[in-house]
Amino acid sequence: MMDPLPDVRRTAGALVCLLAFLAAPVAAPVAAQSVDDLPPVTDTYALTDARVIQAPGQVLDPATVLVRDGLIEAVGTDVSVPYDAREIDADSLVVYAGFIDGLSHAGVQRPESGSDDEEDGNEAEVDPGDPPTDRSGIQPDRSVRSFLAPDEKTLEALRKIGFTTGHVVPEGRMLPGSGAIVQYGGASAGDLVLEPKPSLFAQIQPADGYVYPATDMAVIATMRQLFREAARRQNLQEAYRENPDGRRRPPRDPVHSALFPVLDGSLPMAFYADDALSIHRVLTLQRELGFPLLLAGLAESHAALESLETADAPLFLTLDLPEEPARSAESDTIAADTTDRPSRFYDPDLRTASYRDVSAEAENLELRHAAERKKYLRTAALLEEADLPFGFTTREADAGDIRSHLRTMIEEGLSAEAALAALTTRPASLLGLDRRLGTVEDGKIANLVVTDGSYFDEDTSVRYVFVDGRLYDYASESEEGEVTGEASAVVGTWSYTLETSQGDFSGTIEIEGDASGLSGTFVGPQGDEQDLQSVSWDGTTLSFSVDSPQGGSATVSVTVEGESFDGSVSGSGQSFSISGERTRSPDR
Repeated sequence: MMDPLPDVRRTAGALVCLLAFLAAPVAAPVAAQSVDDLPPVTDTYALTDARVIQAPGQVLDPATVLVRDGLIEAVGTDVSVPYDAREIDADSLVVYAGFIDGLSHAGVQRPESGSDDEEDGNEAEVDPGDPPTDRSGIQPDRSVRSFLAPDEKTLEALRKIGFTTGHVVPEGRMLPGSGAIVQYGGASAGDLVLEPKPSLFAQIQPADGYVYPATDMAVIATMRQLFREAARRQNLQEAYRENPDGRRRPPRDPVHSALFPVLDGSLPMAFYADDALSIHRVLTLQRELGFPLLLAGLAESHAALESLETADAPLFLTLDLPEEPARSAESDTIAADTTDRPSRFYDPDLRTASYRDVSAEAENLELRHAAERKKYLRTAALLEEADLPFGFTTREADAGDIRSHLRTMIEEGLSAEAALAALTTRPASLLGLDRRLGTVEDGKIANLVVTDGSYFDEDTSVRYVFVDGRLYDYASESEEGEVTGEASAVVGTWSYTLETSQGDFSGTIEIEGDASGLSGTFVGPQGDEQDLQSVSWDGTTLSFSVDSPQGGSATVSVTVEGESFDGSVSGSGQSFSISGERTRSPDR
């Protein structure tokens, strides 16, 4: 068989040394080995001298975390670093267990909207009183696994802020289908699924397009009807299995059959209910039909605490929060019945005499909004005070707002320890994953979040994330191209050697600039060049990224000592060692 390396070199072009084995989706000849399939140089990592938060309230400092074959092999103060490990100096860094998302659509490619009838222009032929099940939003036979994509943008966005696993459910309306426990990283859709079918997703969401069920009450009635019919069909199936003699095989359809595990109590219904009325309706429906329940959303759970205290269901609170009122200052968010009133407060008895007083009424409404918003901000604290164990759900939340929303919840009374528990140990326990996830312990799946300070501090950055032992390096992104070290120490020409499983590759890196900023080019072995992005230098660590013309990027992070450097190149969950020396400096 022909040596595939020349083909790989020619195909990868300017980025062969850096991206051909990492992020670039290169189309190589059939005879050549796929660059995306090449393994990393090592899957063993040692995070040394770190502050390790094994679980809320359980800290080792300093300690080493050893990752091998996707698992945490060892955690402790006396762990030896093996010869084949890539060592990451984690002095001043904090290691947490990867965060767990209680319910989300992360990684889900939205299915095409509309039915075949709509696409064919035959909408008028659909009976609005008896539409097809897919038009009604009744699709419990679907699985979220059919819609997962490893490159879906929400996976990356949530992973960057520390989420590594989630209970992911399909998009849809009343009964969108079954979910899966999904790892928020991997090379293929198959890599993502940790555990299939942990729940059947449901919500009080009417059908689209003015067909039945078109109202909330119609959805509830339809749910009752589905359960009763599914129970009848299940009884027929069981009777036939016990004694098929002389009996016709009972009818079986995928919609009702998908409800059988719920009727058996082996599969919970995962309901999303945000407002207090929906929460009460779901809990009433559960008591009536007797299904196991998982309840997420709960934005108005402050108005349904008594009902939730008697509910037998895992709870997942939304990380979405209402926006701050436009005209009300923070000090105005105190309700009218507070004894220590600010200068401006909501007055429920305000009455305006004429149109001339409309500004006063508008201001009062803004203050009412502020007072109501305060209840939402304190919901997490109220759940903690009521001793109700809960996790978080990212559904409806923007990944870019989640960390600030967590800080707001803490400012409003949620303890930092409870917040961390709701991200790690609580969801692991509530989802039945606590033997595999949720803590930094020997034998657990290597899902880790590494930060440069307390996660809940505003200035803290996420530096590294591990998912199933795959390293995602965000160190250079967190620096945002900042130059705090002496620029002359890295300006010039550097030769490098990239060590890969297919051999060593060499080239040069050109760096120029000063204290105001650094830039440069990555020069491949064929002389091709690619611009460096987000170059940062702190006097010890030099970091930058290189974009691929085909999409994707790789991150370089090296430790510079005098005229040489050592470090790593990472991207798409893979990592390689890189070393180099300076061949030309500014004074030569």
